[in-house]
Amino acid sequence: MNSDYKDIDVVILAAGLGIRLRPLTDTIPKVMVPIAPGLPLLEHSVLLLKSQGFRRFILNLHYLPDIITAHFGDGSRFGVSIRYSTEQGEILETGGAIKKMESMIESKVFLLMYGDHLFFMDLRPLVDSHLAKKPLATITLKRSGNAQDGDLAQIDTATHKIIAWHARPHKHTTFGESLYLNTGFDMFSKKIFSYIPGGRPVKLDIEILPDLVAKKEEIYGYVTEEPILDMGNPEKYEAAKKYYQDKTSH
Repeated sequence: MNSDYKDIDVVILAAGLGIRLRPLTDTIPKVMVPIAPGLPLLEHSVLLLKSQGFRRFILNLHYLPDIITAHFGDGSRFGVSIRYSTEQGEILETGGAIKKMESMIESKVFLLMYGDHLFFMDLRPLVDSHLAKKPLATITLKRSGNAQDGDLAQIDTATHKIIAWHARPHKHTTFGESLYLNTGFDMFSKKIFSYIPGGRPVKLDIEILPDLVAKKEEIYGYVTEEPILDMGNPEKYEAAKKYYQDKTSH
């Protein structure tokens, strides 16, 4: 495995309002909900990535940002570096968020992930796959869950290049041979910024990726069978807490 993960910027999207988790998120950001007693979800993610060799983090903030910055500071007490990009006014969405961070991202490639997903998977093979192929983007894909719940990527099964992108809402109800669900764990070359307009909200998976795939840009899928749990509503949150307990109690 590559040994320079410490030099790769990890961008964690942490601006969400967490409306469906209210009243829990009336007083804390969604990424700070406890996944275990005294352990915010975001802290679990940062520590997991630290254990895999990553050291540089950039978080985008919007809702109750002071709670996140007060907990993490500059990251030094966790043995990492954490910087922040605060979004005033309206949330900039995925594409707008990373475009605002363009000058902050120092590595030639960067890892992008959602802060409200619970996972235990090793992200280093994703990074290695991206570094080996040097494409514009490598998108982590899975087949678990409901095909209609997210954006779907169709891959060339021989090369894993993404050849079609079906943004929600779409009519696909099954995965078939070559359809996979987008997970929200992505590696990008900094060249992606030249395709993203600045100064406004931009949804990466709806506005940017479908167009790039249609233009046959070098975008590949990285397929995983590892569980990635969305904590978007109370039922999913309870399931995620149980999963965390099961994973850490052995």
